[in-house]
Amino acid sequence: MPMGRRFNVVIALALVPILALCYWLLAHAWSAFVVADRSENSFISLRATFVVMEKVSAERGPMNAVLGEDAPTPAPQAVALSRARLASDESIAELTATLEPIECRQCAAALTMVTKWKAQLAQARANVDRLARQPRALRRDDAVQAAVRQMFAVVDGIAPLLLSESTTVARGDPGALNCLVMARLTAELREQAGRLGSHLTGALAMRRPLTLDEKLTIEHTRGRIDQLQTMLDLRMADHPDLATQAFNTMHIRYFGEGVTYFRTIEALASRPGGADITTAAFAEHYVPDMSSIVAFRDAVLDAAQEELRRNRALSLWAFAATGTGEFALLAVLGWIVRKLRREVVSPFAQATTAIRAIASGDLTKEVVVPSVHGEVREMFDAIQVLKVTSVERSRLEAERVRLMQELALMAETDSLTRLLNRRAFEKQARALCGEPRTDATWIALIMFDIDHFKRINDTHGHAVGDEALRLVARASRRHFGRSEIVARIGGEEFAVITRVRTCSDARDAAERLREDIARIALPTDSGTSFRMTASFGIAFAQPKDGADVAQLLKQADGMLYEAKLAGRNRVVAQPMRAADALEAPPPNA
Repeated sequence: MPMGRRFNVVIALALVPILALCYWLLAHAWSAFVVADRSENSFISLRATFVVMEKVSAERGPMNAVLGEDAPTPAPQAVALSRARLASDESIAELTATLEPIECRQCAAALTMVTKWKAQLAQARANVDRLARQPRALRRDDAVQAAVRQMFAVVDGIAPLLLSESTTVARGDPGALNCLVMARLTAELREQAGRLGSHLTGALAMRRPLTLDEKLTIEHTRGRIDQLQTMLDLRMADHPDLATQAFNTMHIRYFGEGVTYFRTIEALASRPGGADITTAAFAEHYVPDMSSIVAFRDAVLDAAQEELRRNRALSLWAFAATGTGEFALLAVLGWIVRKLRREVVSPFAQATTAIRAIASGDLTKEVVVPSVHGEVREMFDAIQVLKVTSVERSRLEAERVRLMQELALMAETDSLTRLLNRRAFEKQARALCGEPRTDATWIALIMFDIDHFKRINDTHGHAVGDEALRLVARASRRHFGRSEIVARIGGEEFAVITRVRTCSDARDAAERLREDIARIALPTDSGTSFRMTASFGIAFAQPKDGADVAQLLKQADGMLYEAKLAGRNRVVAQPMRAADALEAPPPNA
């Protein structure tokens, strides 16, 4: 066969994969544009959802003010509540409008959630109106707090839609992910800040001091606010140019002025007579400071929207450029045929090798770009972009797996002591109790807590109390190995479950730990130090009896209570029957 004909046959055969590649690139570019366009449209719904969350949360301010007034509700408070409700209803209507277009195929579930919110919100409002019509002297404290919790539940129901819309937006433009995460953190910060103020509603409305449960709830909410502040600070450290002015204003207005004012009212409300301030006066001073949080959220969302618009424009440009380039490539195919073999055949072979490597998942092989110009070089540039995109996708998938593993670990770990939390403890304890073993006779559950821990917090502060918990956790890890399950199951309560050969082994281990804790010298802010003690309760069960973790916990708690009654700083073990107190037989006996 003549060389020319053979060359034509080679070119004809090569044209098939070239056309396939062109089609794949064009389809890929179009798909990227469609995803980017969908992400920009979803962002409209996402932003509207953020606004709904803000408005419903803001509605609690005038609601709290109304609950703090006697019936009939004064006109200023009634007007403020009506305006807040109108703003909430308008924001929900705007969100619904973004979800109703026929082309939105994923909006049915979202619209169902919105309908559920509206029903919950209507029920919560009706409950508030009912309480507002009652004289304040007849309002029950628990009814007022229940009304506040109903409004909390409405906001909690918005979170799934935020997650769904954020996922859709981030799928189209991973570059906007940081802004979306910061927006969600800021939205939660606004909600938690509002809840922090609402925790005072019962005390201020009923003219009474804060209860212990309310103080604990306030501390829990304040801790979550501190976590959100830390996460925002870390992300802003990585992106210092992102909404810096709004971020600084938020620090000054809310974390400075707002938090300081809240602490002042909290201290007044902790006095026996309560705080001599109405809920309306508190909301009038506290709520405006939270507007800086909303301003920062809007600035972050503006940055995310700009990124999405830029990404959509780039995707559209990439699609147009890909189509134009491919059209030009086909138009000059006749000129390429007349080129020398070394300028066409060899580069195409290299391109085929690179594409096959990428398609098979081999992203380690380097894409060698030959010394060519024009459309062939453009083809290699496109392959390079394809490889970079594939590498980035693999990296993002690995990052997602890592984050899921971290979330799983966080869900089972106590953040203060790094021990297992109660849920993880019970899960692993049930697994341990269900293991068929012949090398141990007893399952022992040791429960202990720090004596007079509340006095430590009240005398030396929560920071010293936290350090005491960490030191007890370290001592527990030193005394028990990896085969034992050690956890913090409550405020100052710890638990250990293990298999022992004899009941005295468990008692001895508890005694050693008790002595070790008693030797700990805990420093204070004043430069002095003090020692603490712990009380222990031990319950036993035999595997052959089918050890029940819940029953063991209850029995160990009873023994711990007896240790407290006996004077604390001691170990009290569950008494054994005479037959059960015998030493365990050898495994092969």
